[in-house]
Amino acid sequence: MHRKTPWSLLAMLISLALVAAACQPAPTTTPGGATTAPGAPAATAAAGDADPDATLVTNLGSEPDSIDPHKASFVGEIAVIMNVFEGLMILDPKTLKPIPGAASAKAAVSSDGLKYTYTLRDGTKWSDGSPVSAKDFAYGYTRTCDPATAGQYSYVLYVIVGCEDWNSMDVTKATAAELQAAKDKLGVKALDDKRVEFTLNEPAPYFDSIATLWVGVPARESDVTKGGDAWTESPATYIGNGPFKMTEWKHNDSFTFERNENYRLPVKLKKWTYVMINETAVAFAAYQNDQLDITGVTSENLRAVEADATLKAQMVDVPGDCDIYAGYNLKKPPFDDLKVRMAFSKSVDRAAFVETVLAGIGKPADGGFIPVGQPGYDPADKAQAFDVAAAKKLLSESQYATAMPPIKFTFASSNLNKLIMSFLQQQWKTNLGVEVALDPVESTVFTQLVKSPETTPQLFRLGWCLDFPHEQNWHSTVWKSGAGVSAARTGYNNPEFDRLTGLADRETDPAKAADLYIQAGKILSQDAPATWIYYTQSKRLVKPWVKGLSISARGVTGLGKHDIYVAKH
Repeated sequence: MHRKTPWSLLAMLISLALVAAACQPAPTTTPGGATTAPGAPAATAAAGDADPDATLVTNLGSEPDSIDPHKASFVGEIAVIMNVFEGLMILDPKTLKPIPGAASAKAAVSSDGLKYTYTLRDGTKWSDGSPVSAKDFAYGYTRTCDPATAGQYSYVLYVIVGCEDWNSMDVTKATAAELQAAKDKLGVKALDDKRVEFTLNEPAPYFDSIATLWVGVPARESDVTKGGDAWTESPATYIGNGPFKMTEWKHNDSFTFERNENYRLPVKLKKWTYVMINETAVAFAAYQNDQLDITGVTSENLRAVEADATLKAQMVDVPGDCDIYAGYNLKKPPFDDLKVRMAFSKSVDRAAFVETVLAGIGKPADGGFIPVGQPGYDPADKAQAFDVAAAKKLLSESQYATAMPPIKFTFASSNLNKLIMSFLQQQWKTNLGVEVALDPVESTVFTQLVKSPETTPQLFRLGWCLDFPHEQNWHSTVWKSGAGVSAARTGYNNPEFDRLTGLADRETDPAKAADLYIQAGKILSQDAPATWIYYTQSKRLVKPWVKGLSISARGVTGLGKHDIYVAKH
């Protein structure tokens, strides 16, 4: 989104939010008792009804910037990666709790909570049939921490001894000996062919969830070395241990994946094709013409869907897992002034936004950064509540009250995004008298801009979706100074927020940890490094021949893909 990872709105809206159940098919229900898409007949037949030669076609949205698992961070990137690779752990599609993936069991944890040891399943193989070794997992984690990799999500591994120190080094200034010395201190070790051990800086009760992420999937060093910077480009070197293998990548057009016969749970689909359709109207038309098997429903096409009995019967509601926000670069005027940021935040009518722009497909972000339904949601957090009078007063008290610099709002260009940004632009003009210029850019250009603090725009539109359901993945991962992805790009730094999240991350008592996270969340909203706009909810259209799906508040994952199939039709 998953990740999660700063997740672009466009990719989030049109990515899959339906994940397969991890149980085997039952005779009279969809796999694992999962909900069958409305309009589809109940899966009452045996697995023989699955078309063994079927191809599932879904929409990735746009060309991913990278499909290197140790560099990637955006949802479209992760979607590809988790089709091809599998981590030591995966998330259970029902509970979203970590369960064994390539590992045979959860980690063996030392008495002090500082060592996690995973043992691989017997017979774990790459898609070419060769064995996967603990050394391949150790290489994957090591590569993410390596500063030369320049991974966008490396900070999530900073809990591992030595990762932050090594990853923070400047490869252009440090000597080879200095870099090697830092690497040698990394707390990642293959004990033998089947066991990999992690040594942590501090207890991290959430580490089994970290082990589900793409940053820790294995890689074969010989493939990376052979392919160099282009190792992800070719099916000959982009070899994984997951449910599918990539067989073709037509840039800006499509990905083709085929069943990995050596995966521990062989999938029922012969092929899965990801097309890249940037505009939701075009994707909707493709679905109507049976060129897509699953697509998103947006405010642009909701009325047409509800007016069509067949389409309406194929529509499913999907719970959300994202907070979409307007981010501020705190190093650029006028957003270096807290009063300006809070004025912008309190001048947005979120309820009207959801109703008029999203046609009700979403919820107003009225309880802090963490969305409703997720651990840590705080309905009492009203720091950014809509209040025009308070917003005007704050702006009048700011250092830019009489001389507001030009403001440019940068976002990934699409028709839907333009509608969203135009609403916000009008809110700030009407409620504050502030002119904001819209700056739509091509989606891959936008992701590049927001991946570096040096190029982060003055005002930008992004979102965050959960990688796993824990407050650590929201507050610490995103906003903790020196590590959090949005903290880096906005320049946010609050020592008290860092202190509280640090205490919460180490706390083994869930109730105490929850209280610390709530305190930190209130500080975050009051500091307003971003304006929380809305929590995602979504609707999807699913063809009646697509089976084995269950609904989950988690976007693109590698979960349960062996249960998805296309019935003969």
